[in-house]
Amino acid sequence: MSRRSRLVAACLLVLLCTVPARAQDSADHQYLEDRIARDADLNRSRAELERLGTEQQAVGEQVSALRLSTAELDAEMARTAELVRLQEARLADIVARQALTADLHASAEESLARAEAAYAEQRTLATERLVNMYVYSTEHKTALSWNVSEVHDLENRHVLLTMVGEHDKGLLEGLSAAVAEIGRRREDLASLGRALTELARQESALLAESDRTRQRQAELHAELQSRIRELHSEIDALAAARAQVEAIVAERTAVIELEASERDRLRRICFDNPRRPLDSDGSWIDCPSVGVVIPPSAVRWPLNEPVTSEYGPRWGRMHEGIDIGGTVGAPIRAAESGRVVYAGWIGGYGSALVIDHGGGMTTLYGHIDAFAVSAGQTVPIGAVVGYVGNTGFSRGPHLHFEVRIDGVPVNPRKYLP
Repeated sequence: MSRRSRLVAACLLVLLCTVPARAQDSADHQYLEDRIARDADLNRSRAELERLGTEQQAVGEQVSALRLSTAELDAEMARTAELVRLQEARLADIVARQALTADLHASAEESLARAEAAYAEQRTLATERLVNMYVYSTEHKTALSWNVSEVHDLENRHVLLTMVGEHDKGLLEGLSAAVAEIGRRREDLASLGRALTELARQESALLAESDRTRQRQAELHAELQSRIRELHSEIDALAAARAQVEAIVAERTAVIELEASERDRLRRICFDNPRRPLDSDGSWIDCPSVGVVIPPSAVRWPLNEPVTSEYGPRWGRMHEGIDIGGTVGAPIRAAESGRVVYAGWIGGYGSALVIDHGGGMTTLYGHIDAFAVSAGQTVPIGAVVGYVGNTGFSRGPHLHFEVRIDGVPVNPRKYLP
């Protein structure tokens, strides 16, 4: 063989050695993924996480909507504040007009009082004048006119009487004008009073409207803030619930990963020593339970204890199997997968069972204390089929183990690792 051929063969050998390991790693990874995917608790927790996330998103959208509403309300409150400011300016103008109108009203009252006083004085004078006119009747005027010595005196008295008449006429006309002025001033006073009343009504209406606007805006703002606080509390509660569920998911995932890691460890032992898979504490590993199928190239030890008697002649007769020491109740495992063809009493074997492995190979397990399987049952390699006992011809608890090929006993050591 050439050097190149030997190099190619070596590479192929390395590749062949690494393929099972890679296949095992791939299978182990797939097993972990399958365990995580099938775990009911984990799936429930993940569904709860998804539900909580959906609720949290919905509440967040509500908060965003409320914040938008709050912004709109703030803008509305700003407009309301501007309206209130305008109303307050208008109110200040009304108050100023009230003060001016009150001053005008006071001035009008004073003018009316003066006019009424002047009217009263003129009326008194007029009354006195009428009384005098009554006292000095026409006859007196005539006598006065005839009791003169000269024409010049007569003219003077005529002028005097004329002046007195004119004065009386002016007095009466002044009284009429005073009455009319008093009427106008009273009307002005009444108009100013009505203006004052209307201004007071407008002031009261503006104050009431401003108070209502402020109160309504304050109530809406308080309601929105309260709802936002409630939603924030709900968000905090959802976040706490999510954190709790995430912790549960992490814990459950860690447990599954730990179980998968332990399974991988046991699988490696089964792969490394398939016929005598012993754990660190010396116990047998059930390889099929961790997904390792032992190839039927040989049988495995049914009991992990020392051999107390070998196959061959013994005490003048043929010992057709090997005796493996053990304590009563220790589990006995199937040396190879097969079908149980007999489980019962067999003379000196005591309670015994026979498993047919196909290809003409059968195994016998004697002195059993109790069976774990029954006739007709198919068992995998390494499965517990019974328990060590002291039945039949036995001087102490042990397992009598035989391998037969086509019904002929052979030395089990030929098949045991």
